[in-house]
Amino acid sequence: MSVDLMRPSDIALLKQTSREVRQAIRGAVSFGGLNKNGKVRITAVSGAERKTLTSIVLAPSRGLGGRSWEIGKPLTVDDYATADDITHDFDDQILGEGIVSLAVAPIIVRRIVRGLLYVGARSSSQSSDVIQFLEHQAKRIAHEMNIRDHVDDRLRLLCAAELAERAAPADLGQIHARLREIAHRVSDPLIAAELRELAAPAEVVDGHGPADGLTVRQIDTLALVGLGLKNAEIAERLGLSVPTVKSYLRQAMARLHATTRQAAVVEARRRGLLP
Repeated sequence: MSVDLMRPSDIALLKQTSREVRQAIRGAVSFGGLNKNGKVRITAVSGAERKTLTSIVLAPSRGLGGRSWEIGKPLTVDDYATADDITHDFDDQILGEGIVSLAVAPIIVRRIVRGLLYVGARSSSQSSDVIQFLEHQAKRIAHEMNIRDHVDDRLRLLCAAELAERAAPADLGQIHARLREIAHRVSDPLIAAELRELAAPAEVVDGHGPADGLTVRQIDTLALVGLGLKNAEIAERLGLSVPTVKSYLRQAMARLHATTRQAAVVEARRRGLLP
């Protein structure tokens, strides 16, 4: 089973916390969302009278939440409608819910904003206790997500090590490429280092690439081309930009004297550089 499928739902955690905030603060509207691809879409709502809050999609600097995201700190406004230091991209949703005062706390894991948690009131002010409580709840979510990240990283390492042990010699090139790909995705630097150590047979030695003048990165890129991935998909897998992927492919094609990327894959396989 995939490591990602084994992870408890972060959205369920956010929804549960939103309900707890609503229960703790009488009359409040609590809502929040998680960061996905650089956007935070509101998915958890408790205490709302309408369904429009889930149409909010935030980015840094947009609205009160976007400002909180940008500076990495909780923020509050006593009168949302007249606040002049935030953008009002979401007035229809916030004011339509009757919210007067609004507070938000970022969910920060390893210095990355992974989500936003709000509490709104239909009165003109919120006490400092409410803001502190909201910040505490956001930190509690962050702590749980951090633990889950560590568990995911460890599971990926164990799965990768088991895969490497079972691999036949002909599969090792692809396995090493996969190990380095996973190393780019894990958040724990120590585990990433362990994964790279597992892939050591294919690493660069003394500043030189593997046989035939190809670097590890060029071989990794060709291996993914051989699996049918497009440049954008390769870039995402390896944590690179699309122009960098194209550069690696051009260099590999030149060194293998191939006129197309598929011809480069065929030649790399002929030379034993790919399985």
